[in-house]
Amino acid sequence: MMEITRKFFPDTIPDNEETYFQLVSGMIESVDELSTLQILKLKDRYSFRLSPSHPKYNQLLLKELLKLHNLYSIHVDISKSIKTSGTINFQIGFVE
Repeated sequence: MMEITRKFFPDTIPDNEETYFQLVSGMIESVDELSTLQILKLKDRYSFRLSPSHPKYNQLLLKELLKLHNLYSIHVDISKSIKTSGTINFQIGFVE
């Protein structure tokens, strides 16, 4: 089962943000159910750190993340150091 860690979250968050987290975690778990996902709430965005259970999942996870965000027209900033670190770091902004 995928491990998800949330840091710096308020007691309640908007439904649309929770729905987004469910979509992202469901997509990740469908590709790699043993991966870990850390979500940090920053002032004006969410930062995600996705660690696949095996390097063979990196490219497939990246492809599916981009597909999901494009489907919902969500702008995502993805780190360019995926090959060296083995993790996928990405961020999305939000409107308060």
